[in-house]
Order: sequence, then C-alpha cells, then structure tokens
Amino acid sequence: MSLAAKGVLGKMWKATILWVLLTLEPSEGLFRSLYGNVRVCSPSHGDPGQPLFLTPYIKSGKIQEGKQLSLVGPFPGTNVKSYSGYLTVNETYNSNLFFWFFPAQENPNDAPVVLWLQGGPGGSSMFGLFVEHGPYVVNKNLTVRARDFPWTVKFSMLYVDNPTGTGFSFTDDARGFAASEDDVARDLYSALTQFFQLFPEYRKNDFYATGESYAGKYVPAIAYYIHLLNPTAKVKINLKGVAIGDGFSDPETIIGGYPGFLYHIGLLDEKQKKYFQKQCAETIKYIKQEKWRKAFEIFDSLMNGDLTSYPSYFQNSTGCSYYFNFLRCQEPEEEKYFGYFLSLPEVRRAIHVGNLTFHDGSEVEKHMWADWFKSVKPWLAEIMNNYRDLQNWGLQNEGYDVTPSSQDPKDPKPKSLGKSIASSPEPTLILDSIPCGDKVTTTEDPERKVLVIEIPGPVQGSTIRNRILSMEVSVEKRRDHLFVVAPRTMGPFLLTFPHDSRVCVSLPLCPQYSA
Repeated sequence: MSLAAKGVLGKMWKATILWVLLTLEPSEGLFRSLYGNVRVCSPSHGDPGQPLFLTPYIKSGKIQEGKQLSLVGPFPGTNVKSYSGYLTVNETYNSNLFFWFFPAQENPNDAPVVLWLQGGPGGSSMFGLFVEHGPYVVNKNLTVRARDFPWTVKFSMLYVDNPTGTGFSFTDDARGFAASEDDVARDLYSALTQFFQLFPEYRKNDFYATGESYAGKYVPAIAYYIHLLNPTAKVKINLKGVAIGDGFSDPETIIGGYPGFLYHIGLLDEKQKKYFQKQCAETIKYIKQEKWRKAFEIFDSLMNGDLTSYPSYFQNSTGCSYYFNFLRCQEPEEEKYFGYFLSLPEVRRAIHVGNLTFHDGSEVEKHMWADWFKSVKPWLAEIMNNYRDLQNWGLQNEGYDVTPSSQDPKDPKPKSLGKSIASSPEPTLILDSIPCGDKVTTTEDPERKVLVIEIPGPVQGSTIRNRILSMEVSVEKRRDHLFVVAPRTMGPFLLTFPHDSRVCVSLPLCPQYSA
C-alpha cells in the first residue's frame, strides 16, 4: 500500500534550521557526514561469534528461546539489561535490520517503548545510543561508563539501524535497499511487528517513534504506516505519538530559512547572508522543478564542497568544517570512539553481529537520492492531528515561531500547527531589554495546566511562555546575541520572538548545562 496514496493534505508548521544535499553519486552527504566519519572494522583477531537471526525463532513459535539467545551480556563495569539481533524484513533479498533493545531501568512493565532512528540517510542509530542518550558512553581507552542521564532510565529504548544497509543492517541484493519513504516504512513495520512478537509483554505499553535530522522523514513515514494498518493488523502497535529533533521533514520550507539562521547566530554578515539567500532561492526553484541534480550542485558549492576541489562557501566564510554545533568548528574526537568499540571482537560477540560489516551508509544514500528533497508534510500533519507530538527544532528560525507540543499533554490533538511570528498575538521577547544572567520567574496557569515563564526586563510585555515541568531558564549574552539557555531535560516548550530579532535558543547551549 502506498503511503503517498493515502496522504492527507493539511497545514504544516514552521521551517527548521537544517538543509539537505542531493547527488546521483555517493558522497559524504550533508546529514550523514555527522556519522560518516565513524569507522567500524571487522576484527582480524579474536572470536566475534556468529550473527543472530531471530525471524526463524519467531516464525516457528520459539519465542522464549529466541529472546534468551538475544540477551546481551553486560560489559565490564556496567550492568544494563539489553537484547540485540537481526530481524529479516525481506526474505527474497535477505534484507535484515539490526536492533538493540534496552528495557527501562525503572518500571519496565509500564514504561513507554521508544523507537530511535538516526538520520543521514545512512546514519547508524548506534550514534544515538553511544553519543547522545543511550546508557553507555565510550571512553578513549575503549572502555564504557554509564551515562549520567540516559533515556533508558524512564523509557524502554529500541535502537534500530534503519534503513537496510545502515550500520549493521544489510541486504544481499541491490533491490533490497530502500528508494523511498514507502520502502523505509514497509521494512521498519515488518521489523516492529516481529519485535512485538518476540517481546509480547511490551505490546500494551505506549509506543513512540522518535529520531532526528533525516529521520524527520522516517518517523512520520513509520507512524503514518502504523496509523493506516493498525485497525486491521494482527499485531497492533500502541502508537501514542512521535518526537522529532531538527527534522528534515519538508526540505523546500527548511532551506529558505537557513540564511537567516546563520545570520542570527553571527556566522554570516549582511553581504554573505544576501549571497546565501540568492543561492537558497535557486535551490528551491530547482526543487519545485524536480531538477534534483541541479539543486544539489548549487547547495553543495554553498555548504559541503563534495563536488569541488576547494572549500565550500560556508567553510570559507566561517572557517568551520563542522556545522552541527556552532560552538565547535571541528568534529569532536570523542564522537568516533564508539566505532572503535564496536570493532572489538568481544563486543561483536556480545551484541550478536559476528563478523558482519558495519556499513557507512554510502549505499543507502545513493539508493535514496530521489527521496532527498521530497516532503512528508501531509503524513506529519495527519499524525499531528491524531497523536501527541514533540518537535524540537532547537534554534529559532527567521519568520517562524518554535512551537513543539503546545497542546495539553492529556489531549492528543494539537490545537495549532503554528503561525508566522509577524502575525502572532503572543507577547514577544525584545532584544537588549533583559539584563544578562537574570533568572526567570514562573507562575502557574491552573486553567491550562502549564507554567508561564516571564523574563524580567524594562520593556513591558517581554515574556517567554514555556510549557515545561518545573525548571529555570537563564539568559546570557554572547557575541552581541541574547541566548536563552535551558537544561537538557527540559520538556515541551513554546518560545515566541519578533520577526526581526537576533535570537538563539538551545537545549542546552552552554557547556555548564551539558549532560
């Protein structure tokens, strides 16, 4: 069944802060380059064991045996229960998705099951596990330590290398690679239904599909697929919502906001911003004409420099080769450690991947080139109208408000899909009107069951409304820009700013708030 055929046109809110590259040939890729420098080698010594394929156990009804075999032994110094292995999603092409599942450390019987998908396309979810929010952090000496605040404490986390050909996932036939979001959703749905047969005790738990960057397409795709098939499915998935970080869901909208974003955070001056605007407008023109190659060539010279022998315009303008965190110009060395860790034979044996190749995602990228600039806005709108959603774009974008999950948490339907700040009736934050370092004050709004957060300032009506649990947000000034800084554990929030403000919002922004 085609997802596109079931697409429902609807409003979709805001632009995001990221952009995409498209090519007909393999390249590092704008999103995958965050993960593409990780190198995982097949071990030349030691015993890596054998890969574990769980689909035969599920089909033959040997559930307990398969589940027991998938149990991952604890690593030295840690004791986190987990399961891993392969689920076959296409027997014709021998396509298999690798998963690593961590039951919640607290109240696993009732904790939500959260699916995590990395971006790319072709980025392994092992990045999310080891670098972002899993229970383990890899040290330089390739030992692991417990993360201070992992998601696995409160949630049962399911990390999947998606789509086929990503990380430890693989296929034996070129036709087994995904070429569209329909393909991604079909294979992922097969893996999920098998997972819940292997772990039936979690079927009743709330289920959330989550991910970041290019997974801003994967998440709506799988959620919409579940939404369509659940009514008649034998194995129902208790979908309750989605969460997307800096998602690349609607490229045409996103790209137009990028010049303003770079200007707002001080990486471009006025002249450079105008050049970016011109080039982005050209890219959008070719997207509308579906001239994917031409769109890529323009944006590649602007941002990535894959097709040229000289640095991109972005690198020449900023001096930075790393554009995923504007506080760091170069890729952090520690983000590569987990690749070396996954190369160890004892680790491969523990997680049941044997001597199989860890793929860098280049083949995935090549097969999905026609998908890059396509939008999943209709699917996302349908999900937002029927389930809970949290979309964290992290940084304010020119001309739009940043409004993740603005509804009452007890009401699964969003009240609004967003609006332009220029016409917003909400109070706005006026720059240079707030003393740096001041702490905000919070007051309860019992009727709406939220907290209203007000930043003190000489300008009447300067507020930030913030729907969170119970936390302080601090304000500081850096490089002539005002920053709103909040803890990483901050929940759904609403921030509004005037259209012409130079504002940066981050979760967190400053090192002292890092987990």
